[in-house]
Amino acid sequence: MKIIRIFSLLIFMLPMSLIRAELINDSLEYSRKTEDFKKYLNLSKDEQFELDERKLFSSKAIKIADELDNPRMIMEAHSSDGYIDAQRGLYAHAFETFNYIKKISDSVGYNTQIDYRRKAYISNILGLMYKELGDYDKALTYYYNSLAISDSLNWLEASTACLNNISVLYNINGNTQQAISILKESWNKVKDKNHDNILFDVGINLFDMYVQINNHDSAYLYGSRVLDLAKKLDSPYNQAYVLLGFSKLYLAKKDYKAAIKSINNAIDISEEKGFGELKLESYLLLAEVYRKRGSLQKSKVYMNKAFETDTSLDILSLHIKYLFQLAKLRESEDNFKSAYIYYQKAIHLKDSVNKSWEKVKYSEIETLSQIKLQKQRNEVLEKDLSINKLRIKHQRLILIISAGSLIVLLLLVIILYRKRKYEKKTNELLREQNKKIKTQDKIIRIKNEESLKLELDYKNRQLTSFSLSALKLSKALDNVFQSLREILNTQNIKSGTRKNIEAIIQNFKPHSTENEWEEFRSYFEAVHPSFYKNLKKKAPNMTFNEQKICAYVRLGMTTKEIASITFRQIRSIESTRFRIRKKLGLTATDNLYDYLEKL
Repeated sequence: MKIIRIFSLLIFMLPMSLIRAELINDSLEYSRKTEDFKKYLNLSKDEQFELDERKLFSSKAIKIADELDNPRMIMEAHSSDGYIDAQRGLYAHAFETFNYIKKISDSVGYNTQIDYRRKAYISNILGLMYKELGDYDKALTYYYNSLAISDSLNWLEASTACLNNISVLYNINGNTQQAISILKESWNKVKDKNHDNILFDVGINLFDMYVQINNHDSAYLYGSRVLDLAKKLDSPYNQAYVLLGFSKLYLAKKDYKAAIKSINNAIDISEEKGFGELKLESYLLLAEVYRKRGSLQKSKVYMNKAFETDTSLDILSLHIKYLFQLAKLRESEDNFKSAYIYYQKAIHLKDSVNKSWEKVKYSEIETLSQIKLQKQRNEVLEKDLSINKLRIKHQRLILIISAGSLIVLLLLVIILYRKRKYEKKTNELLREQNKKIKTQDKIIRIKNEESLKLELDYKNRQLTSFSLSALKLSKALDNVFQSLREILNTQNIKSGTRKNIEAIIQNFKPHSTENEWEEFRSYFEAVHPSFYKNLKKKAPNMTFNEQKICAYVRLGMTTKEIASITFRQIRSIESTRFRIRKKLGLTATDNLYDYLEKL
């Protein structure tokens, strides 16, 4: 659920009547500037212009509002400017703008119904901003504040918008069916009220969620409805978003051709109007379609485009989507090590976003309307009871006390019953959530174990390959040295030349494997990181050469193979193995390899 669509509902909640209330100066200059302000403000909200043009109009409106020193004008102008920043995907800038509006609003104060409407609007917007920034606790708090004010004003449009936003948090937390139930109730409340903006926001959420749960028929029904509303509202942004929704629906149905066509239409609108976040989502979705079709090269092309857009936007939720898509692409290319790295990064970021979210809070909204209704009924009953008490104060005092006690007892029973029912429902919800959490943890753990196994197998293959290479090299060198010795023994070579050749052979042997040993040690410690540490604990006085022999034995090499690699005699290796066994305290029946394997 994207923040811009909700902005389209709320951006006009600060009516122009607020501006007219401030226009007390009758001068021609003041009137001219006021008319210019209205003109630029309306142009900044017109989605037929590109975002850069609308940004220019909002800047001019802000400049005029500052010149007139009119707080309400300033709030209007900055509200439009923040809306444009959000459409461009610059949520951090938009967040700062609406925080600035809140400060001005608090300084103006809240005395009239219009002031409280403004307060409800700002609370809802800040809730949306915190939601996009990943702070769901604060988002939920601001939504409830806005809902309470809107309900007290009997403001249907704003109340519906708040419930709509709360349903999105339900969906994020995995309670999709409950979210759909709230949205369908909201749809029925406003469908005949001529509130197309509100109806669009509710409908687009229903469309998204039905796609998510693979209810294709319901998804297509609401998708068609919101596409008609988007065209009626003449909103390119909403049209592009609905097209993306249809592409997800087609992708779920494996109609790749229709999905690609729908995505390309969304990209055309996004590039023309400068909708950064929609363009990024389009690229990611197009890369996913081509990956599922097996066209990895095309998928890689659109992932590169997504990378450029992601870098310029810096939106955390979309960056997480990008990392997951990149990991899946690497996995499709059989680059499991790279895929594992990107999966870990995405999961780490996702966990950091969700770790502060308290799931139990979502159960509050389930009985919110019923509790409010019961509270109103109780207030009516209390007022009626007070009137009756005044009328029969002297004549029927005993009857009043009895009736009052009966009512209190009845209310107590109702409250206890509802409390028990609420606690039971809450406990069931908590059990379901804990079950989901355990399932998700198990899935993540299995994936991590599989990834670690792949990495360990890869390192073992490297180590084995290196050992074989070293063995081949040592054998080749042995052959060379053997050939040189045969030449020395069979040919008539001068004494000086003979000594020089023998010296070269003797000097070359210890140095020929120095670099190979360092590389081997690096691979070995990567696969068996605690081997040398545990070995030193068992035998602190073991020499460096003996440690090397232990490493070769741990890999399962024979005495002959070790002698070949180290350029030493078999007897020398056997002597070294005897010293190692002695230092480790092994008996004649103990197997050295079995012992080292357990370290």
